[in-house]
Amino acid sequence: MEAFKRIAGFSSACMASWTPGLYNHYATELGKLHRSDPKLRRTFPSSIFSATTYNFGPRTTSFKHVDFANLPYGWCAVTALGSFDPKKGGHIILWDLHLVVEFPPGSVILLPSAIVAHSNTTISADERRYSFVQYSAGALFRWVENDFKKSVDFYASLSPERLLEVQAKNKRRWELGLSLFPTLKAPST
Repeated sequence: MEAFKRIAGFSSACMASWTPGLYNHYATELGKLHRSDPKLRRTFPSSIFSATTYNFGPRTTSFKHVDFANLPYGWCAVTALGSFDPKKGGHIILWDLHLVVEFPPGSVILLPSAIVAHSNTTISADERRYSFVQYSAGALFRWVENDFKKSVDFYASLSPERLLEVQAKNKRRWELGLSLFPTLKAPST
């Protein structure tokens, strides 16, 4: 388990380095969630992400997909593990970007998995590939934003004026998400 703790911390540190604004958004919103219910536990103390999936293969492959339940503008961290020749297989395909990227064992990629279709290529029959994936569901952020209520209850509790404010904010949410993405000039702040 110690190895996964280190990977979790490294992946979170990468996110903090490349998208400090997004990292801080996760820390703020998920921090509110954890303070609201002391029984909640983090997957790892050093991880900013709220969920983890272990894919134990032995020849883990994913088909083209998007992770529609993840925070739409959020990132997930995928770590390739195992013993395989990354020149021949195990590549990650970022379909919407028209990219096929070598993804050797021990590598971590951060990607907005809810909006970029992705998969990976197969490996040889005698090789092994596993993955360790960290992510956060969009519903957790919505729960916090809705004052820790289901959407139906939250909206029912609003005055007509407040409802208009919330609807306007919801229409602009894409602007928040976009502002948290890094640019080539500098990581986001």
